[in-house]
Amino acid sequence: MTIYWFMMAWVILFGILAQVTSKRVCVGEYLGEDVYETRTYLFMAVVTFAVIIFFAGVRSYAGDTGAYIGMFENYPLLQNANDVIFDENAREPGFRLFSIVIKTYIANDYTVWLSIIAVISGICVMLPLYKYSCNFGVSAFLFIASCQFTWMFNGMRQFLVAAIIFNCTGLILKNKTLLYIIIVCILSTIHQSALLLIPMYFIARGEPWNKRTLLFIGCVVLAILFARKFTNILTDVVEQTDYATSVEEFKDTDDGTNIIRIFVESVPVIIAFIYRDRIKDRLTPVIKLSINMSLIASGLYIISKIASSGILLGRLPIYFSMYNLILLPWLLNNIFDKKEKSLIYYTMIICYFAFFYYQMVVAWGGMGYGSTILNIKYIN
Repeated sequence: MTIYWFMMAWVILFGILAQVTSKRVCVGEYLGEDVYETRTYLFMAVVTFAVIIFFAGVRSYAGDTGAYIGMFENYPLLQNANDVIFDENAREPGFRLFSIVIKTYIANDYTVWLSIIAVISGICVMLPLYKYSCNFGVSAFLFIASCQFTWMFNGMRQFLVAAIIFNCTGLILKNKTLLYIIIVCILSTIHQSALLLIPMYFIARGEPWNKRTLLFIGCVVLAILFARKFTNILTDVVEQTDYATSVEEFKDTDDGTNIIRIFVESVPVIIAFIYRDRIKDRLTPVIKLSINMSLIASGLYIISKIASSGILLGRLPIYFSMYNLILLPWLLNNIFDKKEKSLIYYTMIICYFAFFYYQMVVAWGGMGYGSTILNIKYIN
């Protein structure tokens, strides 16, 4: 846990500095007046995320890292890789091709490979927060305290896809539907679950609480009412996907059925619903999108709770829950007055610290970390 506490301290320190040195930019208009929000500088955003990227890149032990390293070391060079890349019985070919190209043309050292993936994932999370968060420091803190950062250490293949998609937020806001779908289809060759983003794209567009989002809520309610039949349907579907070959992995690592996590990830959308009348005229396009994405994440978490019989869906919400990193700071900044804000922020920090401790120490037993390069190893 020492490494993770250090990362937490680093992100808090430089997150505060990022916010203190931030600039004010106009993001829209409200009641005939320009609305300004703070945006951090790119340099400060990079420094804040650098510690996460660094430790993710130089790791040799953490979560499922050992399995990934073994896989990389067994990959052949590109000229001998036809059978590996086009193996119909293996997992998605995109990730194999990406890894083999790195091994062939850049380095056959797994640390270089992990570092490249860590840089891509970390930067793709950082950039939307840099562009859209009204409080980058709080967003970076939430990324750590909500334990979303652990995806860069355990489950990196799916998170690589989720991070790249998160960085495509601008395509959704600009209604670049075709380009977005093409990117999703390409990324599905890295992790097939990315295809879920195509139908969810159409749900997430538009105003919060519109007919499409209400229909999604209705589907979640039906899934709860008919849990057993719904689980059987998912069982039939999952047997035809990449998940069928990794059920044991999901059983060991999926925390989607954890009721505490469901509550934590649902807080932003619950707040947005309670105060919907107060914020409806202030909503910017990215906040509308974030509310809808947060709703989808909460719905998927609830479904993962009821369908936990071998169908561990708790990993799917990561495609949507990262929008909470943008949404929650905005809600706290726009709902509460100056006197209330300080109390709300302190309460939020304490609660997320408690969740971080619970998830990392109690639920996961400390989550070990090791690095051959740094000559350190913490075993949980």
